[in-house]
Amino acid sequence: MSPKQWWINMDKQISDLEQTLRQQLEAHGQLLGLMQGKLGALREAQHTRVAQCAQEENGLVQQIADLEKTRLEQVAGLTLLVQPDAPEPMRLVELAQHLPEPARARVLVLRHELRTRMGELQKQTGIARQATSALVSHMHGLMQSIGAAMSGVGTYEPSGSRPETALAVSTFNTTV
Repeated sequence: MSPKQWWINMDKQISDLEQTLRQQLEAHGQLLGLMQGKLGALREAQHTRVAQCAQEENGLVQQIADLEKTRLEQVAGLTLLVQPDAPEPMRLVELAQHLPEPARARVLVLRHELRTRMGELQKQTGIARQATSALVSHMHGLMQSIGAAMSGVGTYEPSGSRPETALAVSTFNTTV
């Protein structure tokens, strides 16, 4: 390969990598927006909106996985261009050090922005996980309380007899 062809190939692969990083950044931003929408739906107890957000998240996660596979292939290809005898693909930050300016700076900035966005997403995911866990625990406690009140379970006095109020509660009609 002539030096001119090598530079043309290098420039094309760098451009493709930058485009993939931008697409990853955009997809993570969309996922972050969905996560925030899901948290809002959880706060407002809108279960259909929560399910819709979860379904949309699944599609975005698949898209992000495909983009990550593409990015890894691109990094491997660029690694072979800058270091043909490399035993394995370089990490993106290592690869960027071998790229010419201004591509090096652009790749490093995109990498930093992507890592920041992924950190924000990880934080929001943790919040959503905690909120969902708290909601499930709350609902479980409510169901136990309602079940105990409806069946009269757990309404005995220390002497072992049922109080009069328990008898009234256990005959409560839920079909009205």
